[in-house]
Amino acid sequence: MKTAQRIRIPGSIVLLGAVAVMVLSTGCSAPKSSPTSSSVTSATASLSSVAPTATSTSVTSQLSTTVSTTVPSTSSGTSTTAVPTTVYVPAAAPYKPSGAQLELFQYALSLINKDRADYGQPPLTLDYNAAAQKHAQDVFDNYFCSHWGTDGLKPYMRYTVEGGLGFEGENSAYSGWYNSSDNPANYAPIDVRQEIADLERMMMYDDAAANWGHRDSIVNKWARKVSLGIVYDDRRVAFVEQFEGQFVEYFIPPTLSGSVLFLSGRITSPDITVNNISIAFDALPQTLTNSQLVNDATYTDGYSLGNRVNFIISTPPPGQSYGNLPAEAIQAARWDISQSGQFSIQADISRSLSRGKGVYTIVIVGAVGGESVNLTNFSIFVR
Repeated sequence: MKTAQRIRIPGSIVLLGAVAVMVLSTGCSAPKSSPTSSSVTSATASLSSVAPTATSTSVTSQLSTTVSTTVPSTSSGTSTTAVPTTVYVPAAAPYKPSGAQLELFQYALSLINKDRADYGQPPLTLDYNAAAQKHAQDVFDNYFCSHWGTDGLKPYMRYTVEGGLGFEGENSAYSGWYNSSDNPANYAPIDVRQEIADLERMMMYDDAAANWGHRDSIVNKWARKVSLGIVYDDRRVAFVEQFEGQFVEYFIPPTLSGSVLFLSGRITSPDITVNNISIAFDALPQTLTNSQLVNDATYTDGYSLGNRVNFIISTPPPGQSYGNLPAEAIQAARWDISQSGQFSIQADISRSLSRGKGVYTIVIVGAVGGESVNLTNFSIFVR
């Protein structure tokens, strides 16, 4: 049996030889400077608003047009009925590990929290959004390592489909028998706990090829929970970490009624205020082949939100107006936000929807201490 040699190839870290192959999908869903998370300085009276300077991001999810909620009836674009205040609970079933699988999840969580502690960040708790486990299963079944799935969905798309309501950032990793045409007997048996530990170490301390994006996701100060995906046998393992920030409780999640977007809920952190609602667009995802996922740089590198097409800003005080609004700005028909963080926002986004079929991702952009942060990646799939 050959001694393993570590080499670097574009977009991955690989161990070659008869022992193992270890591949890290090289990007994170939360880029170091996410265009969507730029703040908007909104004007009062006749002052102009200042738009975010960046314009590029990437987007997607798979809801059939809307979620199952009731939107307050409208008259001339303004709500005429009371907004519900019962916390919305998604219908999607969580993934709940048990037995040996739960022990692996708890072990992986301990590694993550040790790494976070080393960087002065508080520990995370386990969440059970099923997107992480389903993606790990897809990666394992189809012998690839990518943030995209064989169904063409990106991580935040999967997260929304599986009931995710906050923001997420994904790390994906794979170790072991990687080419299905190879003879698995050429690969040494693995110890799954050791493989998970090695993958976590590589993402933290040997991540220059990914511009340290995996490490940044692990120690992200805005993360509060992590959903995990682990699928393995005696020759290989697929490992997914889905870091989540949960600062929003919805009463009504982002919902389309015709061209009117409505959302209501509560910001759970008293330090965070709503700055704007950004809307990003992507074309409908298409099924991807193994060859695309393994060889096409479009799918082997990191991911981000797609094209930000518009952003919604608050209504000005009575008797006042905005001046010199940028073309992509949409003024809300309703922008009610209380000191307790409860919000109710409504806007006609027909300008955004003029792009037709596609995925529209709704990003609540918060502001705290002069910093902007994406609070949600909620994708609406319009067919």
